Amino acid sequence: MSKILKALIVEDSECDALLLLGHLKRGGYDTTSLRVDSASDLEAALSGREWDIVFSDHNMPQFSSREALEIVRAHDADIPFLIVSGSIGEDVAVASMKAGAQDYLMKGNLTRLVSAVDRELKDAEDRRARKVAERALLVREEELRIAREVQQLLFPISMPSVDGYDIAGASCPADATGGDYYDVIVRPNNDIYVIVGDVTGHGLGPALLMTDVRAYLRALVLADRTLEDLMTLVRHLLLEDLGSDRFITMVIARFTPGEGVMDVINAGHPTGYILASGGGIKTELSATVPALGVDAEVDRLESCKVRLEAGELAVFLTDGILEACSPAGEEFGVPRLLGILQRERDRPSAEIIRILFDEVRKFGSPEGIQDDITAVIIKRSS
Repeated sequence: MSKILKALIVEDSECDALLLLGHLKRGGYDTTSLRVDSASDLEAALSGREWDIVFSDHNMPQFSSREALEIVRAHDADIPFLIVSGSIGEDVAVASMKAGAQDYLMKGNLTRLVSAVDRELKDAEDRRARKVAERALLVREEELRIAREVQQLLFPISMPSVDGYDIAGASCPADATGGDYYDVIVRPNNDIYVIVGDVTGHGLGPALLMTDVRAYLRALVLADRTLEDLMTLVRHLLLEDLGSDRFITMVIARFTPGEGVMDVINAGHPTGYILASGGGIKTELSATVPALGVDAEVDRLESCKVRLEAGELAVFLTDGILEACSPAGEEFGVPRLLGILQRERDRPSAEIIRILFDEVRKFGSPEGIQDDITAVIIKRSS
């Protein structure tokens, strides 16, 4: 089967051009060609059509391969450029190659013309493919940069200062961006809402989706909805945003510092824990309703009420901590989590989270954490 080739020939001799085309035909190429012998004609040919390859004589009465190469490279950096000359010195040939020509052949010996064309067409295809991949990578990097900026806006700039309590939160994405989210919102009546969520996936999509979640929650919290109404409305608002291939696990706690009372709804999220002052588990705050996006309707939506006494600690986290795997395939798990919390419970909340994250990283794969890790801790000192 003939190979289609569009060849632009820079040559003042029609006979030499026909000889070149004859070699290409015998080598299996069905060639469409145009012969030019001046700078203006070359520029017009390059502007008017797309070419697979350019052949150029070295010395012509009004033109040279050096000038032709400059014009071709200004138009297309990847199109193969082969010099075909009756005589060319080695120093000129080397200089031409350095300037961007792919190869040179002698008119009296075109035995390797076809193999050179085959090679250079393949190399040109590879160069273009690499450029496509590089452009895609640049687009991806820009997407991740935007996603990082978007995601940083999701997290609180600072934690509220509340007498008798120490509140801290942190999130570390497994990729450049993650699907985890946490927020701490103080209402005008000084009630504090603590939210920890995890949307399926990573990257710009989940980061943008969490922007919607944050906006909905902050608006509803400030509108003084009950915890049950808040979760129900968020579930409905997110139905279209989530589509059929995503869901969000989420725990929302309304905390009244003056009373030390916390109302909690857990929608498909990992269990939260209240640790007693001695370090043992006082309460497990496990999921009571499905994750958002799994079920559109929930028949009964009730919160769990707990009290945080002096010396006790509440922790909410995402599954990236519990499901972090060692190189041997062992999960980090709840016992390790609780062991660290019990061991470090006398430290400030932010330091406990830092130590926990360090332990997860050390436990996991040398390549880094496999999933986003997020935690919020509330400690009551008095």
